[in-house]
Order: sequence, then C-alpha cells, then structure tokens
Amino acid sequence: MPPLLVLGPARCEKELAHAREAEGMERSWRRAWHAVFAQCIALALLGYAAYGMSWGLSGDRATIWAAGGLVVGYVLPLARLLAFFLRHADQF
Repeated sequence: MPPLLVLGPARCEKELAHAREAEGMERSWRRAWHAVFAQCIALALLGYAAYGMSWGLSGDRATIWAAGGLVVGYVLPLARLLAFFLRHADQF
C-alpha cells in the first residue's frame, strides 16, 4: 500500500526545525519553573523562620517580626508565582 502522504525534503526540514524549537522552548520554561519553585520554597522557609523567631520576642518587635514573617512566607511566594505565570501566559 502506498503512503497516504509524502512530504518533500524541504517540508521535513521545516517540521524538524519547528519541533526542535518547541522542544527548546519547553526546556527553557521548565528550567525557569524549577528556579521559581525553588525561590518560592526558600521564601516560605525564610518567612516561617522569621515568624518563629517572633515568638521569642516581646512588644512591637514581636509584632513586626510576625507580620514580616507572614508577608515573606505567604505573600511573596504567591506574588512570585503570579508574576511567573503572567510573564509566561502566552505559552499556555
């Protein structure tokens, strides 16, 4: 049985180049995603540590450390993820 579709060599090269480009873009996106994920984990751990240190303090310093720990632990990772996804929204 003859093949249903025969592509010329120029078309094959074009399709292969497109596939290589798509693979390279996916690889760079995954690398960027792993970096952002690691940054979010680091920010969360830093925030939890700051919040934990606030328990040993008293007065206004304790309030400032607790609020800072909550902001660094919860708000900054969420903002970082949101910025990443908005920057790469065209790739979804």
